[in-house]
Amino acid sequence: RLLEVLNSNDENILIALADNYGNLDKYSEQSVREIRHYMTKQVRAEHAAILDKNRVYYNAYITRPYVLWRDSWEDARNRFEILKQIWDKRDCIIIEGEQTRMGVGNDLFDNAASIRRIIAPAVDAFEKYDEILKVAIEQQEDFLYLIALGPVATVLAYDLSKSSHQALDIGHIDLEYEWFLRGKGVRQAVPTKFNNEFDGGAEVIDIYDEKYESQIIKKV
Repeated sequence: RLLEVLNSNDENILIALADNYGNLDKYSEQSVREIRHYMTKQVRAEHAAILDKNRVYYNAYITRPYVLWRDSWEDARNRFEILKQIWDKRDCIIIEGEQTRMGVGNDLFDNAASIRRIIAPAVDAFEKYDEILKVAIEQQEDFLYLIALGPVATVLAYDLSKSSHQALDIGHIDLEYEWFLRGKGVRQAVPTKFNNEFDGGAEVIDIYDEKYESQIIKKV
């Protein structure tokens, strides 16, 4: 399914890649080390085999506006403010994994007109994919879908867009915002939120947030 999305040519669908190619001067020293560690000769060959060099891809790192970058905290703040315009005064449905809790405890989505949530499994969500998609499609077409569900989010955003819904794979935007608010320039544990990219990130403190609970329309 991911290859299907990657190879799609629908003008209404934007395909984004992690911008790990070419000059890396815009990234922090730690980020550059991580990218170079990942981009081995074998990985580069795998990418070359499936990417179209004549196509313009968009930048998936828009959902990582803080830790990755070499520039200032103020520059990161400006990137977040631009991103917030996407859901400004929009009715939104967040589709996220259990204990992801996007926007809980911060003001990232405070400018949205409304928030509703569909909660999916934190891991192996693709096993429940048909049910997740069915619940999502049943909602109103004019909602904006913000999806944080690993690689499943990419496929789900694609399928929703094919069904006349506007959907974004929004990735780790909330965790990036949490790190930004802490202002230390590094990834760190957020005890109340699940993080599959951080050691111990699956060990989440259970909390009860009345506003968050009231937003949930379905748990899959």
